[in-house]
Amino acid sequence: MHDAIESAPASMAASPRLLQELKETLQRLRLGGPFYVLLWALAGWASNLWALARGPFVIIGLCFILLTIARFRMRGLSEGSTEARVRGRLNAIWSLLLVNAAVWGGAAGWLLLVAPEESARTVAAVSSYAFATAFAHNFPMRLRHALLALCMIYLPTLAAFVVSGSRVELVVVSALYLLYVILALRRSHAEYLQRLGLEDDLRRQRDLFEQQSRRDGLTGLANRRRFSSAIEEGVAATRRHGDALVLMILDLDHFKAVNDSHGHVAGDACLCGFARQLQAAFNSPDDMVARIGGEEFAVLSRSTLVRGLQRADAFRADVLRTPHALDENQTLSLAVSIGVAVFDPAHHADADALYRDADAALYRAKALGRNRVCTPEDIIP
Repeated sequence: MHDAIESAPASMAASPRLLQELKETLQRLRLGGPFYVLLWALAGWASNLWALARGPFVIIGLCFILLTIARFRMRGLSEGSTEARVRGRLNAIWSLLLVNAAVWGGAAGWLLLVAPEESARTVAAVSSYAFATAFAHNFPMRLRHALLALCMIYLPTLAAFVVSGSRVELVVVSALYLLYVILALRRSHAEYLQRLGLEDDLRRQRDLFEQQSRRDGLTGLANRRRFSSAIEEGVAATRRHGDALVLMILDLDHFKAVNDSHGHVAGDACLCGFARQLQAAFNSPDDMVARIGGEEFAVLSRSTLVRGLQRADAFRADVLRTPHALDENQTLSLAVSIGVAVFDPAHHADADALYRDADAALYRAKALGRNRVCTPEDIIP
């Protein structure tokens, strides 16, 4: 119920940025697999490898098929996954990509050396260029890994051109294209990091807006909107599990006189001091403290009525004897009236009914002279 226990510690969970990297890498992982199979089959058909080197051709083809299956079997992780687990999954994906790159590079280089037909050499060379270009644009997340994959895909093709005595201009053009692809990868990597930075900024702004929508701007406590949701959640949980649920509504007595006599700045300081005192008194995971308007505060607690009344009265007494400093030479004593109600499924149809009872208890406390704790029936043990 306490805000501090609403989510797992951030140190245990992967960051949204890391989860986004995993999601994007996984999505793009599944794009290229079938093309390796198709282009290898096309290159083999163009070079008649079925007749020239059937065994190696089939083995390499099976490798591409198995790698494609592995690509599609790779799964993502939930948002609550630990950072270590997400990094491990990313490492597994990149290992698969690097193996795929190495197999294609070796297969294409071998094909260029053993296949005399120009059409086969063209298919293999163009396929290597295409895979290298696609890799540079689709996998810029990790620059060093991507550079290694590019080299695995491309360098065997370039080496085969040199070993087989290809024309100098072809070797030079291929080398220049490799340089272009590397530069394109670096640019894609920079743009990817820039996009992640922008999305981090948007995420921080969204979280800030979300926090502001749930927090009181003056005291930092939960605001009325957040507290209303907490009451509904607490009532629903109590109906399911049968736990006791106590609602306290607190109102500082004669607080208007504080603002009139000392000014709103002093009044705000008193409200902040009171909020800190209230948070310190009700600071267990079973408590939630809120400012619901003006000088009115509330506490929702998984507790029995007797225990709730005892804590409420102890807090009332503590407020009465704790002076609040207005400046270096002046202090102010406050008093608080508290209404307490316990959720009763037979009596309360919903969270609003519980709130009305606690509010009625507060008005009873004020009508009886303030600086006291009351239930709706004024039953104080």
